[in-house]
Amino acid sequence: MGFITDQPASDLKRDGRRLQSGFTLLELLIAVAIFALIGLAGYKLLNSVIRTYEHTREHSDSFSQLQKAVSVIGQDLKQLSRRPIRDELGDPFPAFAVNYRGGLPLEFTRSADWLVSASPHDGTKVSNGFPLTGVKQRVGYRLQDGELQRLLWPVLDRAQDTKPHIQVLLTGVTHFNIRVTAEGTWQVFWPVENQQGVTDLFRLPDGIEIRFNHKTYGAIRRVFAWTGI
Repeated sequence: MGFITDQPASDLKRDGRRLQSGFTLLELLIAVAIFALIGLAGYKLLNSVIRTYEHTREHSDSFSQLQKAVSVIGQDLKQLSRRPIRDELGDPFPAFAVNYRGGLPLEFTRSADWLVSASPHDGTKVSNGFPLTGVKQRVGYRLQDGELQRLLWPVLDRAQDTKPHIQVLLTGVTHFNIRVTAEGTWQVFWPVENQQGVTDLFRLPDGIEIRFNHKTYGAIRRVFAWTGI
């Protein structure tokens, strides 16, 4: 039994071709390849942006660490005190020492004002309503395992079991050298004996030069000078 239609045969042929039209396998493969190339390019671009961001952040953190280390050293040296100490064996030790008797590259006594629980009427200085008292600290610097370390002792005159608190100021350091100047002469040891063979444990140099090498920033040099000491 057949169906009668008024649609011409030519229209039926066009409809058949329209129903059969679509993407060929080659066209699908080409489209997939194009999308894959776009995705790969986007991944590489995103990966490049992430690496650039991480490198910039690491560089910024490293530079901030360098600035902080130099700032801490400068603040310590601004507060020098002419206060010798007793070492672990009970022997006198200079107020300011550089490579002294095979010791640390740099070690000295510094003054600081700390907040304490004291009455503001006992003669102490007061800041923002809180009493302050003058406190002295023993500070040292050394290079160990690529780390520039700051050492803080809990007391000035040490016992044999006195251990310092170690603060890592900077990593990636390869060299750490100290020189001091006194009466126009640079030297790598301090203090030194005078012509009479006497060592003044209270004496401070006129200035100090600190040099160290950093794996990222190369050679760093800072000179600190004082007047009136």
